Amino acid sequence: MGLEDYVKPGNHIFAERGVYDHHSIYVGKAKVTDPSSGKTRKLKYPVIHFGGNNSNIKGKASDAPCRKCFNKHGDPGVTLTCFHCFQKGNMFSTYRYDVSFITFNTTKNGTCTTASCDEPDVVIKRAYAFLHNQNFGDYSFFFNNCEHFATACKTGKARCNQAAMGFGVAGAIVCKTARRLRW
Repeated sequence: MGLEDYVKPGNHIFAERGVYDHHSIYVGKAKVTDPSSGKTRKLKYPVIHFGGNNSNIKGKASDAPCRKCFNKHGDPGVTLTCFHCFQKGNMFSTYRYDVSFITFNTTKNGTCTTASCDEPDVVIKRAYAFLHNQNFGDYSFFFNNCEHFATACKTGKARCNQAAMGFGVAGAIVCKTARRLRW
């Protein structure tokens, strides 16, 4: 069985990272360019995700670029990588949309939402637009993180339930209010 048996293009997926999860959009098809030779090749199982200089996508400074996707393990912003660089050997799951209010409030934060999502082609188009334009902003764990990015791709609105840090609806309201008040 391959990854395509578990996820479909346009899926919002997340990988466990201990106390938090790292979110991305699985895009299904991509080409990458080798920076040293300029040659392009098809990338198997590509994902687009978002992080900053100190984010969850950063590897060790001594890490060599990935041989599959040429990811440098520390590039900030929206990046396209192979699934292996995204997953880092950790368990992964598919984020769920259109869940009931009860499910939302009884499930681990950052794994689902009551919001509806758009069709896969729209989701993938948004993810590529953020990648090409690098216009998702600066990374912030609370106000602009990888879950904000993935939900923005899926719904057109950036949301993050994970940053509420387990405080349920009240925590989500506090985070949303704080996001609007920051300058």
